[in-house]
Amino acid sequence: MTEITLQNIRPKLAERLGRLAEVQGLALDVVASEALTIGIEAIEDRVRKQLLDTREQVALKDAIEQIQKVPNAAFGLIGRVKPKE
Repeated sequence: MTEITLQNIRPKLAERLGRLAEVQGLALDVVASEALTIGIEAIEDRVRKQLLDTREQVALKDAIEQIQKVPNAAFGLIGRVKPKE
């Protein structure tokens, strides 16, 4: 697991994380990691359409590039099964 060091964290946020850790009987780093995970998921949900659009655009661009590499003479053979001899 990657180590994370938080520097210059706002005192109120540090206090809240500490309180959550104490109430649950967990280590501060466990609570901070969970909070970071939940926060990232919330942000991803908020920008999901943009993320999907980006992924779809990359996938489409890659697919078009691969299709453009197929020689014109062989293009019509795509998906055909070679007959048994």
